[in-house]
Order: sequence, then structure tokens, then C-alpha cells
Amino acid sequence: MDNKCQIEAYCKKAPKGCDQFCEGAVMFDILYKQSNFPVRYQYPKELLIDSIDEVVYGRVSEIMDNVEDWVKKGNSLLLWGDSKGTGKTTLACALASKYARETINGYKMEPVMYFIKSAKFLEDVRKQFSDPDPAFGTVMNLVETIPFLIIDDLGAEKTTEWVRERLLNLIDERYSNNRTTIYTSNCSLGQISETLGTRISDRLRDCEVLQFRGNSKRGVK
Repeated sequence: MDNKCQIEAYCKKAPKGCDQFCEGAVMFDILYKQSNFPVRYQYPKELLIDSIDEVVYGRVSEIMDNVEDWVKKGNSLLLWGDSKGTGKTTLACALASKYARETINGYKMEPVMYFIKSAKFLEDVRKQFSDPDPAFGTVMNLVETIPFLIIDDLGAEKTTEWVRERLLNLIDERYSNNRTTIYTSNCSLGQISETLGTRISDRLRDCEVLQFRGNSKRGVK
């Protein structure tokens, strides 16, 4: 284990109980793998906040303080901005991680959150027609029913009618059952409507929409 434990900030055993066999650290390693979380976003570093985005970050912080109740109510978010690297995915994953910490059952270890890259997920769906993977049925069930789903980079897909239908089916399944979804995108609702169609954008209108206007944080130390 690294000198500084990744879960030290919220672990009741830290620092006296820290070792390579820590149940908390092992549990979260398993949880993040089950949840398909990219390594970079499992324990993200604190971001530098541009003053222009202070209100957005403040609102996300408010949601984080009551995230379990927020998810119970079936709320969803659209985090979007023209610039890449402004913290949209980082904040989405931070919210999901906080929700997991508050709700995970250490004995059952059933995932309560899941992460998909929109374009990659659709590519995996398409592969099932030519090279079926029996395990993919479990993934499909998770993305439809998991309490907290992140759909990253919505609008980055190569748009076809097949893509629109697959996305609509997923989004509508979650929308109809009040399941929390955070969408990140470089596209506004208007642009999503133009590329993915009004049936998708209309369902996203019930999301709380937060726009990022700051500069990219990538490469900033």
C-alpha cells in the first residue's frame, strides 16, 4: 500500500489501523472494479477551481452533502461545457463515490454505481451481434437498473439511427424508473437535440443542468 492511503480521509481506522490488509481499502478496490471506474477517477485529486465555475462547484458540493437522499429522489444531472478537462467527469465520479461510501453493504458487496463511456459502451453493444459475450447481459442489466449511473462524454458518438435508438432505450429505461444518472458532455442540450434527437434531449430536460465555463485543468499541477 502507498504511504498515504487513498481512503484515509473517510476511514475510521486511519491512521493507526492502516496496513495492506485493510478491509476498507480492499473493499473499495473491489467496488471500483465492479463499477467499471477508470483508475484516474477512483481517487481523484482536488481540482483547482476557476472563479467562473465557483457556483457550479458549490452546487455539486451541496448535492454531495445529501447525496443519498438526492439519489433516493431520482434526481439526475447534465454536466456540460465546451472545453475539455474542466472537471465534469471528476465531479461526477466524486458524487458517485460519496454515494457508494454512504450506502455500500460490505457483506454483500453489490455495486451501487456504474461508469460507462458513451461511445465505448455503444461499441460493446454492437459487438454482441457479431461476437456475443454471455457476461454482457449482466452489464446491460447493471446500466439499466443500478441506482447511480454515469454516462460520460454523451454526444461524442458517431451518430446513426442505431446509436440514437440504443441510447434512447437506455436513457428512457432509467428516466421512466426515476434512476439517478449523471451525464457529462461537451454539448449543450440544444446540440444534443440536433445530433441525438429530441426524444433524448426531452428526457434530459428533467436533469439539473450545470455548465462549466472554465479552462482545462489537465496538465495543471
